Parts: sequence; structure tokens; C-alpha cells
Amino acid sequence: MGWVMVEKTPFTTVRKILILQASIAVLVSMVFLLLTSEIKALSSIIGGMIAFLPNLYFAYRLSLVKESSAKKIVQSFYSGESRKVIMTCVLFALAFQVPNVQFFPLMACFVAALSVFWLALILFAQDFEIKSVREDG
Repeated sequence: MGWVMVEKTPFTTVRKILILQASIAVLVSMVFLLLTSEIKALSSIIGGMIAFLPNLYFAYRLSLVKESSAKKIVQSFYSGESRKVIMTCVLFALAFQVPNVQFFPLMACFVAALSVFWLALILFAQDFEIKSVREDG
């Protein structure tokens, strides 16, 4: 007998994380806009996009192999993760080419958007239930 984790809701946890990441990026950028300046708000949204876009790409890559073999899923996971890291580096390099980009707001929003992963297990734990699976059918 084995155990599997089954998602209870049709609104996937990955989608919830992506929505939460985008929401955090917009919220942090709005705070910078309201409390500081447009340049800092723009820098902030750039940082949020640096966090969000590679994760969106990674989620898309994994969705393509959802019904595949375990080997194919693991290969896609590793290739998607390495491409995600490369994409993040490229986006950072491009971000610092933007005139007047501010380092602190960019990094603050980047870290805030990435912090969603740290909270995801706590926030979305109720989305899963553990079921026993009989191996003999």
C-alpha cells in the first residue's frame, strides 16, 4: 500500500502561487508609488516581474508534461528550473540597463514576490489530502 497527495480543488496551487506573486508585486509597487516616486514604483514592478516571469515559464513547462511518465516529468523539472535561473539572470541584466532603475525597490519587490514560496505550504496546505493507494489494484 502506498500514499499519494491529491489536490482537492480544481484551482491549482501553482495557479494560486502565481496569482499571489503577481498580487504581491503590484501591492509592493503601489506602496512605492504612494510613498515615494514613480521611478521607485517602476523599479519595484521590474523586480516583481523578474520574480514572476521565470516562475510563469516554469509552471507552463511543467503543465506540458502533466500526463507524462515520471522520467519525462523529472527531466522537464530540471530543464525548466535551469532555464528559470538563466532567465532570472538575463532579466536582472536587462533591468539594470533601464535608465534610473533603483536597486532597493527592485530587490524589495523581487524578494517579496519570491517569499510567496516560503508561505505557500502553510497557506495552501488545506488544498491537499493524503489518500492511501493499494498497489494490487
